[in-house]
Amino acid sequence: MPEKIKIGVIGCGVGRNWVAGATLCEDTIAWAVADLDRQLAHQVAEENEVHRVYSDYRELLEDDEVDAVGIATAPDIRKPMVVDALKAGKHVLVQKPHGCNAEEVREINLVAAESRKALVYSFFMRHQKENKKNRAIIADGKIGRVYHTRVHYHFRERGTNYDVPPGREWLYRWGKKGGALGQHGSHYLDLAWFLMGCPPPEWAYAISHSAFPTTFNADRHSEDYLSFLVGFVGGMTIQMDTSAVIPTWADRAWDLSLRVLGTEGTIEQESTSQGSGTRRLLGSIYTEGNNFTDEFEEHGVGDFNAEIRDFAGAIRGQNPPDVSPCDALAFMKLLDAIYLSAERGEKIQIAN
Repeated sequence: MPEKIKIGVIGCGVGRNWVAGATLCEDTIAWAVADLDRQLAHQVAEENEVHRVYSDYRELLEDDEVDAVGIATAPDIRKPMVVDALKAGKHVLVQKPHGCNAEEVREINLVAAESRKALVYSFFMRHQKENKKNRAIIADGKIGRVYHTRVHYHFRERGTNYDVPPGREWLYRWGKKGGALGQHGSHYLDLAWFLMGCPPPEWAYAISHSAFPTTFNADRHSEDYLSFLVGFVGGMTIQMDTSAVIPTWADRAWDLSLRVLGTEGTIEQESTSQGSGTRRLLGSIYTEGNNFTDEFEEHGVGDFNAEIRDFAGAIRGQNPPDVSPCDALAFMKLLDAIYLSAERGEKIQIAN
């Protein structure tokens, strides 16, 4: 392995965060980018002093200087890119949602095992300092036996009568893991699961609403509101409501409440923002018995630099990835069950 790991990023929309992270990380170099939007690719390259720019992702994979790639394209086209990258001998970081279904993730994991290359999946909130601290507090038993987590999360993705921009159609077509849960809410479902120690999921029951469909013509529109209860081994549960459109909340772009409940205490995270202004981050409130410890550390909007450092450490064998292939598969099974339950209106059992 060279002194610094040369990273290429495929998909410069969300992927530009990884380019910046690779530039700032002491163990990596942002070496190449690829995007069909050549203008965007050059803009991201210039902002981060990237060495090479490609239009076709396959050209990037043929670059022998590239050691590892981050793939941040839409999930409906991503799987063959991930497989091609692994077969080209590259280590791979996969953006969320990690696929359209669990079978895609399972197939990717098998290719990675055969290639003997590092495969890491993205959920950047696991890397944040406060979230790691809270997971350790829970794992140490300081709030007793964890039995339930409740999450309310609203992100104003759009308004009503929305015209879908080109290239974002997958977000509004049911079954592509877009919508209120797949696009934004999944971050906080994963965070809740992570804080609870990632217990194996057992069942899901969900209801969905597409009360405010866009002007995009789809056989079934992705959800703008999803409510569900999911169960895990050991009797633990997560209850979540997540939404992308609430017409009476035009001035509230962001609203989060996450509570992990234990038999001897709780962990709480809250965050709100008004309009397009800066989020008011309340951080975490840790309650141990009747003793309240208020720690108002900002938990931020994401730590992509830490995600790149985690990726580099996994490549070098210095640490297991924060989001492993096993975690990604279990989480996608959970998402599949939630969406299937919403379709059928019945409780769905999850095979382990």
